[in-house]
Amino acid sequence: MRIEDRRFHWEDPAGREHFAEHGHAIVSGVLDAADREEIERGWNDVVTEAADACGLVPERFVERFPQNRDLWRKSARFRRLLFETRQADVARRYLGVSGVRLFHDHAILKPVHASGSIPWHQDSAYWPVDRVGLSLWTPTHDVPADGGCLEVLDTSHRDGPAAPQDFLAGGGAAPTAEGRRLRLPVRRGETVVLNGLCWHASGPNVGTTDRLAYLTLWVPSTARFVPEHAGWHPTAAHVAVPPGARLDGDWFPLFGSVPSDDEGELVQFPQPAARSGPSMFTASRDIAEQIVWLLGVPSAPLARLLEGDGPADITRTAVAAGLCPDAAATELRAVLDDLKLQDHVRRRSVARDVYLRSVSRWWALVGARVDEERNAG
Repeated sequence: MRIEDRRFHWEDPAGREHFAEHGHAIVSGVLDAADREEIERGWNDVVTEAADACGLVPERFVERFPQNRDLWRKSARFRRLLFETRQADVARRYLGVSGVRLFHDHAILKPVHASGSIPWHQDSAYWPVDRVGLSLWTPTHDVPADGGCLEVLDTSHRDGPAAPQDFLAGGGAAPTAEGRRLRLPVRRGETVVLNGLCWHASGPNVGTTDRLAYLTLWVPSTARFVPEHAGWHPTAAHVAVPPGARLDGDWFPLFGSVPSDDEGELVQFPQPAARSGPSMFTASRDIAEQIVWLLGVPSAPLARLLEGDGPADITRTAVAAGLCPDAAATELRAVLDDLKLQDHVRRRSVARDVYLRSVSRWWALVGARVDEERNAG
């Protein structure tokens, strides 16, 4: 696979031209050494607090939940990084607009030899707005080609929008144009600017250093709320404007101005195709419905079904119904305990397992058989 070797200072017009043509650019000058230290300190603070809240040591917590979101609302360090650095200026320049709003921020850790792959996807496909945005992706250390770096499909932002990829449906639709695939190894001090329509992915970290990357996601200030597109995105719960109105409110801080005329690239994404099997968009609801059917109880959210002795009751029922072999009962109980923890962490700490391991394990152990029985009945 080819390696991207072109780099620019973020204020260099050639960098903006490269971004417009290719859909991505590696730039310097966005976050300095002190900023990167703040990312690491802020990450450790957020992880420690979240781990304490669920009785885990930080190392175990981040191993299970390598992504944490809305950092600027949790940590003064990340708030400073948002309001006192050049990130918004970069987003405005590269989107070519008068103003931008933060959609959200997050960080993802890829420990050495303990991480997975993020399948191919387009970022803007997951945002419930009508304008193409961009992401700023800044690691705290060098990220070599084998260190879980980003891979992109060069110029794919020109190919148009596709449905949001369901990572539980066998992964994102891997691009077939091999000649356009590029790896983007990044040196300490560099940031990747990524168009929201640029197809990208990342492999596991098999390098020598843990990979921590901080991301801020931006949309034009004239972007409008379109819940029918991706209303399932967790950030949609914080939108206070009605459908069709311009994004606004404390959760989406404004940098620059809001012009009277719309700016930015208008986009309309197709909906995900209907499918059987687990879905990353509805996993908690789907598993809850399966458990309700299995136990023969009234409908309830997953968190309530997993309260108290719920995991033990579900395991016993699944084994008694012949839907889980006796030999797999211990593993099933562990999966249910993990789903319980995952649901708690998702709601309380806005952190998640980006690799969806517990959902996949549930489906392999019981979920597929439950659906077969439900459909047969």
